[in-house]
Formats: sequence, structure tokens, C-alpha cells
Amino acid sequence: MRFAPGGPTNYNIALRFTIGMPSSLTRMFGLRRWVAAAALLLCAGGVAAAQTGDAYFQYLMARRLEAQGDHDRALAALERAATVDPASAEVRAEIASFQLRRNQRGDAEREALRALRLDDTNREAHRVLGVIYAADVEAMGTRGARAQVEERTEQAISHLERVTSGAAYGVGIQIYYSLGQLYMRAGDSEKAIDAFREVVDQNPGAVQGRLSLARAYAAADDVAGAIASLEVIVDVEPRVASTLAQYQEQAGLLAEAAASYTRALAVEPTSRALKFRRVAAVFNNRDFAQAAEYAAEAQAQHPGDLRFARLRARAVFENGDSAEALTILEPTARAYPTDAATQLALADLYSDTGRDEEAEQTLRRYLATTPADAMAMNHLGYLLADRGKALDEAIRLVERALDADPGNPSYLDSLGWAHFRRGDFEEAEKYLLPAAEQLPGNAVVQDHLGDVLAGQGRWLDAIAAWTRALEGNGGIDTAAIEQKVRDARSRVPR
Repeated sequence: MRFAPGGPTNYNIALRFTIGMPSSLTRMFGLRRWVAAAALLLCAGGVAAAQTGDAYFQYLMARRLEAQGDHDRALAALERAATVDPASAEVRAEIASFQLRRNQRGDAEREALRALRLDDTNREAHRVLGVIYAADVEAMGTRGARAQVEERTEQAISHLERVTSGAAYGVGIQIYYSLGQLYMRAGDSEKAIDAFREVVDQNPGAVQGRLSLARAYAAADDVAGAIASLEVIVDVEPRVASTLAQYQEQAGLLAEAAASYTRALAVEPTSRALKFRRVAAVFNNRDFAQAAEYAAEAQAQHPGDLRFARLRARAVFENGDSAEALTILEPTARAYPTDAATQLALADLYSDTGRDEEAEQTLRRYLATTPADAMAMNHLGYLLADRGKALDEAIRLVERALDADPGNPSYLDSLGWAHFRRGDFEEAEKYLLPAAEQLPGNAVVQDHLGDVLAGQGRWLDAIAAWTRALEGNGGIDTAAIEQKVRDARSRVPR
């Protein structure tokens, strides 16, 4: 601001108004600098100095009136300052800030734009516009037109970057936080990381800042960075433990994830979601005994949540006690005969224990009451195909499932497998090839494709598919597939 007191009287008033102001305000608006400038200009005299001094006086009056809650007179004082010193961008920027504090966003935007026409480098005017446009982006959310949201995001970023770039004074956390959010929306995770780092550097214990920094790291495919940003504060802020656990799961740190879920449950002891995720993490870490224990505890606490009965039964089965697993799940299945997930889980247990007839009966009973369930149709169709039984019916069942969910790779695999079991290798490949392309890490699907290709004498292609199966996500007889690979290699012409 080009303020300079016009004489000793104005200087003394300015000094009295400045003494006792919060240091953050004097830094932000440069009042210490202005008072020092006033001392230098005491002898300047002249009309310009007097006008600038009057404008400064009006500004200080506005500040006092606003603090007293007299907003109308405060605005009038600022307008008088602008009239006295019409070339001052700082006055216009202060009016914009005043209007923004009163939530008069239209007036604030207009005044900030006027300030920038006077001085394009005015940081306060850029801050006001950046805050307004960032709020617009937040308000539009996912409902606004994409082009409009992108344009507003770009505008908000542009103005806030002018605030932070080469700033001579400290920029507040909220500006960096808003910038980080905008960068995330714009898909620039690296810049978002830098912005959120500023937030946590200024306030290392800021929970939301830490969570946002972790999210930015994850968006940049740096899960280790996401984990590290939350591990720093999880001991004192266990609220971040659940998010930390999810990143640990993503990184394959399943034991650590389970420990973090336990810590999160200390904060939210009734959360079924956290209990489920903890059981799943322990189960996937192949600690089946502990998974069964956690699931049993959760089942007792939440008997209506059938996920825990299913998880508990499966964990007990994987721990080697198939009879106990069925004892756990059968009563739940009888009590909830129309719950698809429970009926399919029971059918799987029967099938995995060699009780295929009971698996088939379970699925047929369920389909009798819920005939349009595509997942159950596929399940029964695959069961029949895998047994080489009623293959025409198996094909019809899976085709109906695909009618309901076209292109589902699991259903394509089932249909291809049914055709393979019927000896129609070309038709089987038609379905298994796209299934394998969509599920490159699914060992069972890749094994099926290998069998189909081998049935056509395409040994090298079959070996490639079986190799992918061996590198996949399990659920296969590794020794059997390795033997198929050896046999195929012996058939390849030399």
C-alpha cells in the first residue's frame, strides 16, 4: 500500500492503532513496514503524502470498527480509503478480504479483480480469488460439468500459486491445504505431495494434513511414502490407524495391517467394517487360527452380520478342520436360506470337502427361490462342468448368467470350461481367451486356457498359459501344472 502519514498527528494515531495488534496481522498486511515508512515520510509533506496518510488512517479505522462488529461503518471507512488513494491495489485487496470475511463472495471477487488491475502482483487479491474459486470447485463436486470444474480448478490453482510463489511472509496452512486438494483434483499428485508437505511441516500433528499427504503419495504409486507419513503420528493419533492399515494391506504388510486394525478398533470398538478387515488381513496372511478367533469374537458381537460366520468357517476349514467348518456355517445357511453369499460359501465348503452332491443340492435349493441370481447360476454351471456332469445344462446356466452380466470374465471362464469338458476346444477358446486376458493373474483361468490350447496341440501357447498360472494368485495344484509343462515340452518338435 502506498500509505504514508501526512504529519505527526496521523503518525501517532497509526502507531497507537498498530501497537497491540497480533503479530500475524502485522506480518500479513505489512503494518510494521508501513509504520516504518511513515517515520521516513514525516518530512515529506505535500498533497500526495497527506492523501496516503488519510487512506492509511481510514484503513486502521476500518480495522477497529470491524473488530467492534460495526461492519457497515468499517466498509464505509475502507471505501473512503479507496477514494482518497484510488491507485492503491492494497486498499482494494483489503476491501476484497473484508467482503470475503463477511461471505459476500461476489463483492469480494469484484474487488480482488479491481486490485489486480491496479497491481497484478498483489498477493492478497490473489489469495481472495484463490479461496473463492477453490470453494466453487468444492461446491461443484462431482455434479458440476467437467469442463467447468476443470476451468475453476485451474483458476484457483493459478491464483493460490501466486500467493505461495516466493512469498516474503509465511503462507498459512489453509492455503497449502487448498492447493493440495486442487492438485489432487487436477491429477497432479507430485505437486499435491509438495503442498501437503508444507502443511505437515508447519503442523506435524495435523491429522487431516497427514491423511491428505498419504493419499497424495498413494495416488503417486508411492505406498511406502503413504505408510511413512502416517506411522509418524499413529501412536498419538490412533484415528489414522485404519487408513494406515489399508495402505499396509496394499503393500502386502498383512501382519502390520492387522496390528493397525487392532489399534483402530481401540478407537472404534463397535466398527464391524474394521473387524471384518482385520479378519481378512489375518486370513490373507494365512494365520487361520487367529483369523478364526477374531471372526468368532466378531460373530458373537454381531450375530446378524453373516460375513463373520462365513469367514470363521473358511478359516477353520483352511486350518484343517472341515467338519467344524461345516458345523459353523450350516446353521447360518439354514437360518438365512435366501442370502446368496452364505449359500454359495456353503456350496464351496461342500465341494472342497468332496461332498459335490450336497454342494449341487444347496445351489439348486437357492435357485429354486431366487432363479435370476446370475452368480448362483454360474456357480452351479461351473460345478456341473467341473464334474463333467449335465454339460448341456451347465452351458445353459452360464449363458443365462452372461445374459445378465455380459463379459464377466469369471462367467466366460465357466462357459469355456464347460465347452472344454464337452471336447469342443475351439468353442472353449472363444470364451477362455478373453477371460484370461481380463484376469491375467488368475491362476485357475490361466490353467484352464492352457488345457484348451494343449487340447489343440498348441504346446508352446499352452506352456505360456500354464507358466502364467504358476506365477498367478494360487488356488491351483502346482505340482500337477508343473508336470503338464514338462509333458508339453516333450511334445514340442525340436
